[in-house]
Amino acid sequence: MKKLYKTIIVLLLSPIIGFANDDAIITKQKNIKKAFIVNADAGINITNSYGTVFVTTWDEDKIELDILIKVSGDSENWVNQRLNDITVDIIGLKSLVTAKTQIENNNYRSKGRNNSFEINYVIKIPKNGSVTIDNKYGNISTTDLNAATNILCKYGKITMGRLNSNKNNITIEYCSNSSISYLKNGYITGRYSGLSIDALSKIDLISDYTDTTIGDAGDVKYTSKYGTVKIKEVNSLEGIGNYLTIKVGTLNNQLKLQTKYSSVDVGLVQAKANSIAINAGYTGVKVGFSPNYAFDFDVTLRYADFRYDSDFELLNKAETNYTKNFNGYYKKKGMNTVVITSEYGNVALTKKL
Repeated sequence: MKKLYKTIIVLLLSPIIGFANDDAIITKQKNIKKAFIVNADAGINITNSYGTVFVTTWDEDKIELDILIKVSGDSENWVNQRLNDITVDIIGLKSLVTAKTQIENNNYRSKGRNNSFEINYVIKIPKNGSVTIDNKYGNISTTDLNAATNILCKYGKITMGRLNSNKNNITIEYCSNSSISYLKNGYITGRYSGLSIDALSKIDLISDYTDTTIGDAGDVKYTSKYGTVKIKEVNSLEGIGNYLTIKVGTLNNQLKLQTKYSSVDVGLVQAKANSIAINAGYTGVKVGFSPNYAFDFDVTLRYADFRYDSDFELLNKAETNYTKNFNGYYKKKGMNTVVITSEYGNVALTKKL
């Protein structure tokens, strides 16, 4: 109260200085630290909101939590009340440590324009510990993880190292600029987000209004609509989705796509690749292939055109007013098959020199 009294006096004596001091922000914080001796493969289950969650591993059979709750605002009463309203329920077992952020009176509002609060977690777990995190209005970051992950992030972003387990289940919603260094195997769901994965072995992707960029990939399967799927190099790709930009740099094995109102661009089909099947509507399809990739082709079009290499051996060509069918082979018969069906979208098969 003494400090408040002096502030009022200054305000009365010097209105200009007082006005400048009106924007002073009060910040208070409390820190929660817990440590638990656990099994070598013990995991964590974290539920949080309005803050970041960072997880790293170490060679100790111990889980440490360092939780910082920080509240700022124009009113000291508001800051104190909000700080008291935020608690964390923590349960430590030998096999699992759980922590859940609790925010009481979450509908409590103040007119102060500078009011804010955040709850940030820093967690250390055994190197073989599993990770389950549910975080809203904040980011999730991890170093390399060796055990199963179950991640839900809304209105933030994820930044994850190498995910070396065969069991990864990740959901991101409204998470731009998210990234994973390496994914061994996992299911990823993205909505209104952006995700880049440097490398992966296997992925099942479900996405809406999401841009996904992948570097070197093993097997990719997606069900998507509205967004992009871009892959630098992939072994096998199978996808269903509409309103997409689908771009593949290099295909090493096989491709199977079903899409409408999209664009498909495959830069290079390697000589060792297998079969290709594309069913498209209102979609332009471009496929480049190695000079040593031998295949039979069957291209069926409706209200569309087919551009092909001069080296193609055309065995059959049938046309009506609005349909076309091209059947033949390139280099050698009976090796691989390229089957493309397209309505209202042109198709190009081009040899890359």
